[in-house]
Amino acid sequence: MPGKAKTGVVKWTESLDEHQVREAFEDAVVDAYGEHEQHSGLLTMVENEVKFPFSAKVLGELVRVVAMEWPEDDELGLDFVCERNGERHRVEARSADLVPPFPDGHLYIAAYLDWKRCL
Repeated sequence: MPGKAKTGVVKWTESLDEHQVREAFEDAVVDAYGEHEQHSGLLTMVENEVKFPFSAKVLGELVRVVAMEWPEDDELGLDFVCERNGERHRVEARSADLVPPFPDGHLYIAAYLDWKRCL
């Protein structure tokens, strides 16, 4: 699990139980072979299990994450659609620092982030 971000800000995943995150990862990739199948399994679980919308901070600003998108540029990425001041923006999931209360299914986001960190 990641600890502190390079900026020194504690990431939301630090407070999670590593065993539960590992279980979510194993659940998502149970029949996956290779990075692409693992990625597909993780994003499918995020898509199916995460309850949108939820709150997060992006660049220190509070936003509402209203949806997820499969990546356009990074073939092994995950994008969130965020709303702020009536505008929508697409950001990579690693840029979003979730704020409590975490949404249902958040462990799958944490599993994706941990997997992505290890690539």
